[in-house]
Amino acid sequence: MLSNGGHQIQVTICVAPPPLVSYICAWSPTTHPAELFDTEPTVEAVDADLLLLRIHVSLNHVHDLVYQASMLPSLTLMPSQDPYLHEPNCIALIPRSSHGFYISTLDTDLRSGIGRYNLCLFDSTNSKWSHESLSLDQLRNPPDKNEVLHITEKVITFINDPHLVAFVDLWRGIIICDILDTKTQTASYVPMLKEIINLRRTRASSITRDIAVVNGRLTVVRLTTVFDPDINGWDWDLSTWSRAVDCLEQEDWREDSLVEASDILIDHNICNVELLPKIQGQPTMAKLHVALPTLSLTDAQVVYVMGKVNESDEKAVLLSIDMANRRLDAVSVYDAARILHYFDVCYTQSTIFRYSAPSSGLNGNLKRPGKFPMPYPRKQQAVNEPFLPDAGRGLETEDRDTMDWE
Repeated sequence: MLSNGGHQIQVTICVAPPPLVSYICAWSPTTHPAELFDTEPTVEAVDADLLLLRIHVSLNHVHDLVYQASMLPSLTLMPSQDPYLHEPNCIALIPRSSHGFYISTLDTDLRSGIGRYNLCLFDSTNSKWSHESLSLDQLRNPPDKNEVLHITEKVITFINDPHLVAFVDLWRGIIICDILDTKTQTASYVPMLKEIINLRRTRASSITRDIAVVNGRLTVVRLTTVFDPDINGWDWDLSTWSRAVDCLEQEDWREDSLVEASDILIDHNICNVELLPKIQGQPTMAKLHVALPTLSLTDAQVVYVMGKVNESDEKAVLLSIDMANRRLDAVSVYDAARILHYFDVCYTQSTIFRYSAPSSGLNGNLKRPGKFPMPYPRKQQAVNEPFLPDAGRGLETEDRDTMDWE
């Protein structure tokens, strides 16, 4: 496709099996990368067969491109400098039933007071935006808007009702809207489980939490650091809760699993197990600095976690943890040189590869899938954006004998 500067832009998705991190490569065959890419492109949203890629042309100029995967993939350039796409982590992509897509955002309406928002909708068939005012008072099961601030940090959709969008504040709760039926006030509010609500925290929830729909259940994972008197040191654990998507307002949260790092079984035959720190010559995960728990979108028992031996390391490991059997499934290497501050958000999960046609070779034959070495051979270019194709500290701390003081 052409940018509004007249240059061609091409996008390729390079898929690797988790816990390896896939990436997206954007480039231009008609100009030098430095002429078009001011910084590394970013994935602003991804859902089903849609992906929103932001290309920074200059400090104040960006191209927002919507990639739609299919046998004949398409790349759509959004209207220039769109004012509705400025809030990070607040963008929903929804495929249309026939062709094209919707984009929905929930923007805070600061001029109207606490608890008021604009629910915005873009329709690719006419390239126009519309918006409706939304107040927490309008929602079913509303919180006290004078006490509860909602800051969206993740957006998810529901396969059984694709027009239903959940705007998630992982510290507090979830605003669920039917983006095509705002007139009948079908929006509702689902609070987080009481054990993990924290009204004092804002933003950076992805460092220790994640949420996704997995096998028909809305699932939350929390990573917590704990002081373990048995080892007289710090340990960490993962907890998951879920509730059925088809009865969100009737069913409460259910605790599914709790796994402590010191109890996770480590198979010495796992590739790259030598990357883990050792205690008395044995690999361990308890001594890793960990963050960014990420739910698998295809297996409710799998959680991915990023770990570093030292906070300033330019190499990190990605751990695939089997929650049901309390064992380490796999370890891969992640180039963490791009991470500037301890643990920045640097990947997300996706199933977009399901919708893509395999790329063809020079003779039109499908390329054969190769074997991926666990140290991932990522191209060293400033135009790659990573994501998991599956599918400051800011860490939450806990004294096992007293209370959660996050």
